[in-house]
Amino acid sequence: MTLHRHLRAATCLAGITLNLIFWGLLLLLLLPAKAVPRTRPWFGRVSNRIYRAAVRVDNVLLRRISGASWNVEELTLDCARPHIVLSNHRSWADILIVQSVVATRGPIVKFLCKRELLYVPIFGLIILAFDFPVLRRRSRGGSDPTHRRGDDRRRVTAASAALLDSPAAILSFAEGTRFTEARREALGGPYEHLLPPRAGGLAAMIEALASGEGAIIDLTLAYPRAASFWEFLGGAAGPVNVRWETIPIADVPPERAQEWLNDRWHRKDALLRSKIFMELDSDLSNLSEME
Repeated sequence: MTLHRHLRAATCLAGITLNLIFWGLLLLLLLPAKAVPRTRPWFGRVSNRIYRAAVRVDNVLLRRISGASWNVEELTLDCARPHIVLSNHRSWADILIVQSVVATRGPIVKFLCKRELLYVPIFGLIILAFDFPVLRRRSRGGSDPTHRRGDDRRRVTAASAALLDSPAAILSFAEGTRFTEARREALGGPYEHLLPPRAGGLAAMIEALASGEGAIIDLTLAYPRAASFWEFLGGAAGPVNVRWETIPIADVPPERAQEWLNDRWHRKDALLRSKIFMELDSDLSNLSEME
């Protein structure tokens, strides 16, 4: 990257950090209202507005300062119903893009978080304020992997079921980690642009939310080339194309989640191989202004 790009990335990262701190401190002032049953619904409405305001500020910083861009058809969702967001995972920038696509005109997005994040300033506050699901993984020294996976599945199920009372969207990166060519070669699988998906967490989410009349939002993110998060912040990653499809949660039986997911991944891989999708679609350039 050029010096100009590095300066853009540094400025944008500083702005995103300050944006996070500003809204985090406001949440801290309002957090006592969450503990009082009488004011808890009010806190929920206000905190959701704060979430969306923070996302809109990030959008402005990314588009106007860093020069980052992503093209997506307009997506409007029912905020009164729970959703599952399913996406391939290429970069840490994915989280910023998913938030922009979903939360600006739909429910806020919740992430599965490790317990350690509770002790990180601002992040711990956000987890508590928005009731992000926390996975308390058992010690590796005292349990076998099968037991740990079962424990995590129970926690994902409980966290997802809570969305029936407080609707939001819960994000699933089914690949479990970010895609790289080295990981693709190490893990194998029939995909050219994806890692093999794992359906354990998704099946737990579907099982918990099957009665909520919500939908799975299947996002496909296509980067023009492999680029770091820093390059994305500097506007050097190129335009990211985003496609989405919604599927009723009730249409996906939990016991067939892996089979269904494998089919979706074959479709994603074919889409990512498509020149029509990989090239910048000028017809979408004005449809993704989320500010």
